[in-house]
Amino acid sequence: MKKVASIKELKQQAGKKSYSGFLNPMCDFLSFYPAKLFLYLPFNPVQITVIWILIKVVMAALLIEGGYWLTVSALLIFQLASILDGVDGIVARYRKDYSYNGIYLDYIGHYLCNSVLLIGLAIGDYNHTGSVSVFYAATIGVFSYLFSKSITVNPSMWVGKPEQRLEMEQMVYSKNLALKRQKPGFWAMVYDFFLMDNPFNFMFWGVVFGFTEITLWIYGIALFLEALRRVAVQYLRINKAERSKKSNR
Repeated sequence: MKKVASIKELKQQAGKKSYSGFLNPMCDFLSFYPAKLFLYLPFNPVQITVIWILIKVVMAALLIEGGYWLTVSALLIFQLASILDGVDGIVARYRKDYSYNGIYLDYIGHYLCNSVLLIGLAIGDYNHTGSVSVFYAATIGVFSYLFSKSITVNPSMWVGKPEQRLEMEQMVYSKNLALKRQKPGFWAMVYDFFLMDNPFNFMFWGVVFGFTEITLWIYGIALFLEALRRVAVQYLRINKAERSKKSNR
């Protein structure tokens, strides 16, 4: 059996700074243990990414049945698969096996899996309760989530000239947009607790205590407000940069 670094060595050689909160750093901490196992196996980082995406998609599909214990179990496994989401990065950094396709696939995996999670929960709750309002909540949530990501993945995509693209990115990304990347504080902690990927988050406990419909509405409204926040922040940053540029002429 080939020699693999210890957990302590892995943390030193392939660790990264965790975001604020408790749940996300917990996932980062736990990721080193399956990462050590995967280092013995012939899987590259992209293949590990595909594994956790497939696990999440299958679990989201199981949510459609709507039974209580199946829903709770599938949701828990879906969220625990986020630990594998950290494994691909650890393996890539340890082996120095970096891939832009891997990074791209990782982002697509998040957008796909979190969207089908909301849809699966809505269909499952409808099959169990017959309440149509869950579809409205899930639709608002999925649309707001994907819209929020589409305007922040590459806000310069509608700018033609390369120098203008660089300028636009400097305007928008002068500071982090995501709340989870902010300095430790109240809103960073709240974001961490509501993040759909994190195990034992607000969504999980809402489903455990039988408030799936209310939970979906809370996520729908929260994701809508987050999309509005990102639009406003980007617009204000661009506006401020343009005014500063004009004043310096």
